[in-house]
Amino acid sequence: MNPVYFKKMAHGDLPGLKELAFDYFNDTRRLMTGWVAMAEAGDYGTLREELHRCKGGASLFGLERLVALIGASESATVLETKGFDVELFEKELSDAEAAVIELTESAV
Repeated sequence: MNPVYFKKMAHGDLPGLKELAFDYFNDTRRLMTGWVAMAEAGDYGTLREELHRCKGGASLFGLERLVALIGASESATVLETKGFDVELFEKELSDAEAAVIELTESAV
């Protein structure tokens, strides 16, 4: 997580941005429940679209590791040959949640 970027995006309202970030985290976790099934069914187009939207959301909050992880995996070729490591993504998402909590609570 890029804490400087996160604080800049907060425009002085860290609690408000934290709430928005957790909306993103919760929405992403909801979407994740279907990613393995999409890959198993060969629905790479839908999976790519969802990953791309998640990457955009992560970018808005300065979640650089999530952006990099998705960016390295979202191409059609990579998804179809290597798949997407949902377990690694979930770990990175949990780490991002912890970083947001730590940043917003330490700033109070």
